[in-house]
Amino acid sequence: MGDYFQVIADIEATGDEAPRLAADLLTWLVAEGIVRAERTDCVLGAPLGNPPGPRYEAAVTTPDGHLRTMRTNGVEVFAAATVVDSGQGGGDDEFRCPHCGAVSTYGDPQWEPFETAMSAWHADRPSDVTCVACGWSAPIGDWAAAWAFARVGLQFWNWPPLRPEFVAEAGRHLGHRVRLIDGKL
Repeated sequence: MGDYFQVIADIEATGDEAPRLAADLLTWLVAEGIVRAERTDCVLGAPLGNPPGPRYEAAVTTPDGHLRTMRTNGVEVFAAATVVDSGQGGGDDEFRCPHCGAVSTYGDPQWEPFETAMSAWHADRPSDVTCVACGWSAPIGDWAAAWAFARVGLQFWNWPPLRPEFVAEAGRHLGHRVRLIDGKL
């Protein structure tokens, strides 16, 4: 058993715009009926979240008749520097160069630039990492397929798979690239 999650992570938002974008996202989700406006104890890792709304089915591929009866079934909207990983068994220690595909993993001799970049990202500073194999430089968030470095996002707890069209609409609403990370605790 366990709890499953999906996160739509805005991988381009800045710390300055995060609170406004998060508020706009929640307003949009409530207006669409995807979540209810009231906040309850329906998420993990945060005090309160928003439970499924009357039209939550519009966001998922196949509705789940049990979702509304589950204790952990809500959506958390976050607006803080958050590193999202896939939880159990997600290959979370791997970074792949977005240009040549070279892989760096936790503990290898090339790992130090990633630690430096993560610290810079948390401080809202440039976080580029240069590939030792090809010399390409890119922000740390572009290196990690199983991770997302986000300052704004939506974390869905125990929802059926989200529709790709819904994920894309969230990205259009934000005006930024988003990454969908799913996982299990």
